[in-house]
Amino acid sequence: MAKTTPGAASPTPQSASSPSRDDLRHRQVEFETPEQVAVGYELAGPGSRFVAFVLDALIITTALILLAVLTLVVLVDVALRVGIEAGMPWVIAISSVVVFALVWGYFIAFEGLRNGQTPGKRWMGLRVVYRNGFPLTLPGSAIRNLLRIVDLQPGITGLVGGLFILFHPRAQRPGDLAAGTVVIRERTTESLPAEADVREAPVLDEDAYAVLRSWALQRGSLAAKARARITDRLARQLATHLELAPQAIEAARGGPAAEEALLALYQAESGRRATSGQASGAGSPAAASLLRRQRPRWEAWDRLLADARKRGLPRLEEDDLTEFASLYREVTADLARARTYRGSQPLLAFLEDAVGRGHNLLYRPPTRSVGKAWHWLRSGVPRTVRRCWAPILLATALFYGPGLVTFAATAGNEERIERVTPATLLERARAAEGQRAQGIGYGEAVIAEDEQPLAAASILTNNVRVTFMAFAGGLLAGLGTVAILVLNGVMLGAAGSAFHFEGQSLHLWAFVAPHGVLELTAICLAGGAALWMASAILMPGRRSRADALMERTREAISIMGGVVIILVIAGIIEGFVSPSPHLSEGAKIAFGIGTGLVLFPWLLLAGADEDEDPDQDPPEE
Repeated sequence: MAKTTPGAASPTPQSASSPSRDDLRHRQVEFETPEQVAVGYELAGPGSRFVAFVLDALIITTALILLAVLTLVVLVDVALRVGIEAGMPWVIAISSVVVFALVWGYFIAFEGLRNGQTPGKRWMGLRVVYRNGFPLTLPGSAIRNLLRIVDLQPGITGLVGGLFILFHPRAQRPGDLAAGTVVIRERTTESLPAEADVREAPVLDEDAYAVLRSWALQRGSLAAKARARITDRLARQLATHLELAPQAIEAARGGPAAEEALLALYQAESGRRATSGQASGAGSPAAASLLRRQRPRWEAWDRLLADARKRGLPRLEEDDLTEFASLYREVTADLARARTYRGSQPLLAFLEDAVGRGHNLLYRPPTRSVGKAWHWLRSGVPRTVRRCWAPILLATALFYGPGLVTFAATAGNEERIERVTPATLLERARAAEGQRAQGIGYGEAVIAEDEQPLAAASILTNNVRVTFMAFAGGLLAGLGTVAILVLNGVMLGAAGSAFHFEGQSLHLWAFVAPHGVLELTAICLAGGAALWMASAILMPGRRSRADALMERTREAISIMGGVVIILVIAGIIEGFVSPSPHLSEGAKIAFGIGTGLVLFPWLLLAGADEDEDPDQDPPEE
């Protein structure tokens, strides 16, 4: 559970929960750990986040320059070995895919796999976590970074994201709202405050002192027998701290000698407690006593924590892992005690830092193995698709509906066809008859055989980019998604109508069939994922919009992961199979039918009899 307070300048949760002036520079967020102890952090502001983004942009730019130089070197080498015409398409194709992966995947990979930190964020001391304090996972990173398309609007100014960060109580941009994440400023590692002089430190724990104080204040009101009995019992319990030998205590039997010794202890202990807190810098006397008693355990925890952060928690020895869990629970309980004892700011800062770093390691999600990734692809994606059947069906209608309407409205009417069909497509439709007479297919006319690698890379990256934009449009209440689906549907219907008018429909659809079953289905799936996300804004149900958006976007991003894989396969097919001069029109159509026989049983049946894969996302708040 997280609580946010604007204007709390102190890093302690106590100050974070108290009212103060609205200072945008010092907003605090407070997370409650599963142990029910709150840990406070300062939220990162727009300035530090912008600087981190610029640093990351410089890294990406440098990598792109190095990639360009490497590509040029490889091109020269390939030209000398096999000739420039044979090698250039492959080299440029591979480079373009790497560029696309770098630009789109840099933030997703670093934040999802490196504890919520890109290099820029690490240098600025920032980290992305879920709003309940749990470490960021790869799906959450994908959500917040794919939706950066919205944050960067208008154009690439980033005005939308900047305004959200500036004025939202948790400094969340739209991508953060959908992912359920916040960006925090990591505090520098705190050191323990100095300990008081041992001679002046309290010698009794809190319970013992409370009993002694109660006796000292109330002894005069006790009956003689009760007073003697209680005094005797208390003297025996505190015998190690009294200036009386055990034999003298036994002989006193609660008499004046025992009372004098107890009163002397009470006065000395009260004096020590009046000064020990200030002398130690720990806060109250009780906090100073806690510091003195637990310092060795806290220092042991600090050393073990540093080792775990360096080597990774899974690489610790079994005994160290057991000690890690035990010390974490102990330090967490000590943080709660220190707050109760009104510990000083340095003491609380040290303990909060110790608990926060331990929580981040202990609850970090396990790395997904190849087996888990395969289980997600084989069963998780189709199960999620079936759960979200309604928005996917709506997206399919928004895509094919306008296409069919456009085809019906323009069929046989050349004037209408010319109004809605791009000039390039019209020229291809009119040239189709001559090309077929020469045995040239649609794809062969558009993509030369030696340019197929470059075409495949270009088609693949473009399709994925457009799909990402359609997905991001869901954050605009689905308006952007609907626009992209309708426009692409109209274009498909117009193209079909133009070729139908020329009597060359087979010429077009023989090219589309091999990759089209995959590509067009992927478009509908992506549109459905975006509309499912948009439904959280328009129809959140009984949940808050923020909770509904976070929950449905997690399901949507799972679908999008499958969509990307489908589009990669479709792009390769469109670059190499669809334009192939070695396959007849019938063979290409049969190939497309084959892809459908694989795709649709996977979507409709896969994983129906299997258990759900354990969720890698953090538990609900």
